[in-house]
Amino acid sequence: HHPDGPAARVSQGLVVIPTDGATREQRAKYEEYAEQRMPRTTAPQGPARLMFAPDLVGTSQDIAERLYAHAAFREIDEVAFALPFTFDHEDYVQILTDIATKLGPALGWRPVD
Repeated sequence: HHPDGPAARVSQGLVVIPTDGATREQRAKYEEYAEQRMPRTTAPQGPARLMFAPDLVGTSQDIAERLYAHAAFREIDEVAFALPFTFDHEDYVQILTDIATKLGPALGWRPVD
């Protein structure tokens, strides 16, 4: 029912935290972070009554499977993966490396030569 019909683009923003290259300590930190944020996903938030998706923490393969199993993800044109605000530099390096080398390819992304 979008005014632009088939030309409309649909995007989704998600926090994804792949753990393929994470240490045991990083995995524990990431899981605790996602658990603390889970209550915001159970009811509409703010004046616009937005619903937030749960943060996805796990191996890239696990995250890819969870995304493909979700009907909304299968319908979007683009996705923006958001990073948590409170992590350390080393965490961001690990997460972005896993997204670029594991999760992206698991979702069909290929670098342009």
